[in-house]
Amino acid sequence: MENFKMFTTNFVEMSENELSLLQEVFQPIKVKKMDHVFAAGSYVTELFFFDSGVFRAYALKDGEEFTTKFLFGPTIYAELFSIRKHQPTFLNIQALSDCECYKANFIAIERLMIHHPGIRRLFLKLYENIYMTGVKRQVSFMIDSQAKRYTDLIAENPKILEQVPLQYIASFLGVKPETLSRIRKGSKNL
Repeated sequence: MENFKMFTTNFVEMSENELSLLQEVFQPIKVKKMDHVFAAGSYVTELFFFDSGVFRAYALKDGEEFTTKFLFGPTIYAELFSIRKHQPTFLNIQALSDCECYKANFIAIERLMIHHPGIRRLFLKLYENIYMTGVKRQVSFMIDSQAKRYTDLIAENPKILEQVPLQYIASFLGVKPETLSRIRKGSKNL
C-alpha cells in the first residue's frame, strides 16, 4: 500500500495513528489483467483500495456492456448500492492491467470513523468527490456533444488512450466504436 498515504493526503491530513489504523484493516487481493474484482449479482461488503493499475466499472444489458467509470490507482472504490441496500450489485469491476489491490470490510471502516475524526473526514471528502464526479458526468451527457465528452476525457486523463482499449472508451462516452473513430479523426484536424 505504498501509495495509500499519498492518496489520502489529497483529501485530508490524518494523524499517523489514524493512517496506520486505516491501513491495518486492508488485506491484499490478487487481481490480474481482465480479472474481475467483483461481478454483477454478487453481494459486496468490502471497500477496495486500488494501489496501482487501471479498472473499469461496467453494467450488462441485453448482452451489451456499458462502461460507467474508469478507476486509476491509487484510488478507493466502494459499491455503496450493494453495501447499503444489502442487494446484489448490478456492476462489474474489471482490471484492465495487472494490479495491486486491497480490500477492507466496510463495517470495520465505519467503526474506525466513529472514533477517529480524520478517517471520518477522509470518507466525507471521498463521497463528496464521487458525488461531484457523478453529477458532472450526468450533466455532460445532457449538454455536451460526443466530441466534447471525448476531448474532456482526454484532457482529464491524457494517458487513457495508452491504458484503455478503445471499445471501452467508446462505451464510456456512449458511442459506438465507429463513431469514436470519426470523433478521434476529427479531433486530430483541430
